[in-house]
Amino acid sequence: MRNIFIIARREYLERVRSRSFLIMTFLIPALMFGVTVVPSLIGSRSAGGNKKIVVAAAAQQTGDNLREQVLTLNKTTPDTNVSPGQRSPLTATRYEVTVQTDVSDAARKSLTEQVAKKSLDGVIWASDDAVSSRKVDFITRDVSSFMDNATLERAVGQALRRQSLKGKGLTDQDIESALKPVDLTSVSPYGKDTPNPQVVFFTAFGMVMVMYMTVMLYGMNVMRAVLEEKTSRVMEVMLSIATSGEMMAGKIIGVGAVGLTQVTIWAAVAGGFPLFMAGASGLLKGVLSVKLIFFFGVFFLLGFALYSTMCAAVGAMVNSEQEAQQLQFLIVMPLILSVVILVNVIQYPGSALAFWASIFPLTAPLIMFTRIALQTPVWWQIALSISLMVLTLWGLAFLCARIYRVGVLMYGKKPTFPEIIKWIKYA
Repeated sequence: MRNIFIIARREYLERVRSRSFLIMTFLIPALMFGVTVVPSLIGSRSAGGNKKIVVAAAAQQTGDNLREQVLTLNKTTPDTNVSPGQRSPLTATRYEVTVQTDVSDAARKSLTEQVAKKSLDGVIWASDDAVSSRKVDFITRDVSSFMDNATLERAVGQALRRQSLKGKGLTDQDIESALKPVDLTSVSPYGKDTPNPQVVFFTAFGMVMVMYMTVMLYGMNVMRAVLEEKTSRVMEVMLSIATSGEMMAGKIIGVGAVGLTQVTIWAAVAGGFPLFMAGASGLLKGVLSVKLIFFFGVFFLLGFALYSTMCAAVGAMVNSEQEAQQLQFLIVMPLILSVVILVNVIQYPGSALAFWASIFPLTAPLIMFTRIALQTPVWWQIALSISLMVLTLWGLAFLCARIYRVGVLMYGKKPTFPEIIKWIKYA
């Protein structure tokens, strides 16, 4: 154990003190922030403004109804949770609407030219034929502004529905009651105080991606560390004071501790980020529970140990970075498979696919953790998954240690499968 601790300490300190660790620790969160938050902030500031809209309708009443409905988009949200001065997403764009009753071809051509020359921002063409066929054209330069256009589409549809119902003799109160939206709230049978399922989804998905990237990145680091020491002949010196099994265990523990350190720093930065806390503290309440954090650590450590053990064996077998790249795909395949089926598992966490993928040891780290986060399975499934992972880890450690024992001293020859079998038998 002393040798394992010494090797793990060396691997940990060597990587934590490196510039690459500092760069990756702060660069990855910065990149994630830049990719996710910055475009939204820029978009929210640059988008919107005032737009001049013309409603062209044959009937004045139809035009007035459409105008009133579009102008409701300028109103602030009645949500009491919105702080003073904060604008609703619906008020990102403010509309100035005028109505004209000339719907001739010449009028349409003239309005289209005004839109092209930027005198107008858009024209809602609601002729009698368009209204009766429920196919209203919106002439605009911003045809790709799907969010604003979708909002206008809902407003136009709402106005025409109101007009149709009013024509059938319904009162305004009846129309409001008929068109009032219905909120369908998902309620878990396990309790009323369950967190928002959308927040649970994105939280689980984010933690799964952190686990996936960290396991893959630092698993490959174990392989490169073994390969570097093998090619530099440092192994021959180290084997004089420690066994091959101690060396492999020390490297896995040391590099794994680096990964945990990085994840801890990211979590601390996210937890102390004022903007994040202001916007997400209420949403994440009840989601990041002690249970979820505990199982994240359990499956992260078991998953990292599984893949790092295989990576260490590959690093001991090969003689160059090119050979390692050819074999590392076989190790990464189960992780890629886990991500591929993750979407299905997130939608149906109780399906047969989710069950078997959460039991299979090489996909269990990601899939079982996802099931626990979304819809915690019965205890025996979790216990079976962890037990199979531990047994698989013990078996892989036994096999990979024998490969490691011989492979670290083999130079200049690419090993074949029969030779690897011999290493396992005679090591």
